[in-house]
Amino acid sequence: MTAVTVAPEIQRALAAGEPVVALESAVITHGLPAPAAIDGVKRQMHGCEQSGTHPAVVAVYEGCLRVGLTLDECVALAARQDAAKVSPWNLAAALVSPGFGGTTVAATIIAAAFAGIRVVGTGGIGGVHPGAGGLDVSTDLTELGRRQVAVVCAGPKSTLDAAATLERLETLGVPVIGWRSSLLAGFLATSAGLRVPARVDTIDALASIATQHWSVGGAGLVVSQPLTGELAIPSAELLTGRDEAPSDRALVVHGPGRTPAELKQLQARLGDRVIQANVALLERNASLASSLAKALARMPRA
Repeated sequence: MTAVTVAPEIQRALAAGEPVVALESAVITHGLPAPAAIDGVKRQMHGCEQSGTHPAVVAVYEGCLRVGLTLDECVALAARQDAAKVSPWNLAAALVSPGFGGTTVAATIIAAAFAGIRVVGTGGIGGVHPGAGGLDVSTDLTELGRRQVAVVCAGPKSTLDAAATLERLETLGVPVIGWRSSLLAGFLATSAGLRVPARVDTIDALASIATQHWSVGGAGLVVSQPLTGELAIPSAELLTGRDEAPSDRALVVHGPGRTPAELKQLQARLGDRVIQANVALLERNASLASSLAKALARMPRA
């Protein structure tokens, strides 16, 4: 019995050559409060379906790595207090106990590659944390360097070292493509203030780069879509207080809990603006991921 199961409707879509977008679920269990997380999932699903693309939420559910959760199953997952934050390093253990968990981008990439899905939609990717000599690095980057999957995101999460993350992606041979922008997206901010190696302004150009990258043996690639408009939070506000160490050493978090803890601190400081921006970029990225999946479905596989 395989530990990965693909929902029948997703299997049928893939067999028919129809576009599918994989969606990560760590945002449901560890990224946002449950009501906002489910609102984000609804918007992602709606965006995909409106574009004629099949959404496939990935999660550890009932002891399996599932590709294609229903909305009701997402609601049940959000309600579980024991749900794990699932990355490649603890995926096998999470399948055994507790048997439920939200998949990070890294674990979602694994499931997508297994199922034959070439596009993942998410909010922000993990990356290199400030300090620790650049040793605290998300496995999102590792899996991007291993598997032929495109991840559509709003850049690295706001608490990360964006410059170091961009450098690490370059070392891993992962192209970072700016969608209608020459600057790396800043997650909740419009820009991280760093130039990306390539920019595209049409979906066909984006699909062509992805196909060419895979045809010459490349693995993952990152599509950076900036959050624009009034929901974007100025970079100066996001950076204020980021490097201040907590006075209580017990509040210092390391390892897999670090990013959720830092995002909660950011939310506590900036309020509901963080949630509203996060939900908006999830929806926008799902829509762009859908357009890319549709364009790739029209092209021969590498």
